[in-house]
Amino acid sequence: MKKILIPTDFSTCAKSAENYAFHLAKKIKAELVFLHIIITPVDWAKLTKEQEDFFPETKKAIANAKEKLKILLNRAESEGIQARKLLVFNDGNEKIHKYVESEHIDLVVMGSHGQYGFKEHMLGSNTYSMIRRASVPIFVIKENNDKTAINKLVFATNFREETGESFRSAEALAETIGTKLQILFVNTPTYFMETNDIIVLGKAYLKKFGNYAYDINIIDAFKEERGIIQFAEKAKADGIAVITFGKSDLMQYFSPSITENLIAMTDLPVVSIRKLKK
Repeated sequence: MKKILIPTDFSTCAKSAENYAFHLAKKIKAELVFLHIIITPVDWAKLTKEQEDFFPETKKAIANAKEKLKILLNRAESEGIQARKLLVFNDGNEKIHKYVESEHIDLVVMGSHGQYGFKEHMLGSNTYSMIRRASVPIFVIKENNDKTAINKLVFATNFREETGESFRSAEALAETIGTKLQILFVNTPTYFMETNDIIVLGKAYLKKFGNYAYDINIIDAFKEERGIIQFAEKAKADGIAVITFGKSDLMQYFSPSITENLIAMTDLPVVSIRKLKK
């Protein structure tokens, strides 16, 4: 892991993600890339200095953003972390996930209020858009998060063959950040399985896709999200990792993913890992 992208709108929610990213960067010796997008009424890059004066509120917002980004860079320097900034001017259609590829990002740390349809801040809609589209792991940090260490990371899985490559990605991430995954299967009434069958399925899955020995934890719950949260709380976990299948925005509107439900239901950091193709 060499580069961590931190989209920020400087809100309290974003501050939690910034703080988390600083701790993570120090642990894995990564570079931080702070991204801030300013919505401008016109194509700002094409304006002359004189024309900029016609938009005093935008000029003030830009100056304010530059100052706050400078503070973040100064903090990084004082803590011995390599960092840089990306200040983007846009008309409102900018998508954060495109910077993952253009900047060669390895993982993203974002804030979230965990409320569907939240529009006041940049992060409200973009966090959910990122976990549906980005090909790299996304750490979603809630405003009330008090976790910085990642000693226990619960990985919830259904042991399906199609998620094997994503599990390998999760295992590699866990190795990088210095934690061992706690494997969890949530047994629900809808997809009920007997314990022995779950263990047999899990052992075959982990033998094929894993590099380490794991205990298979099983919990019964009416819904996957409830089971994951109950187990994470009992285990005193520092975060939850899940595979996201990347539905379209329209599909998510009618049927939010387990990942998005978890973000809304828990204050623990949630790590979203996109389902990868073989």
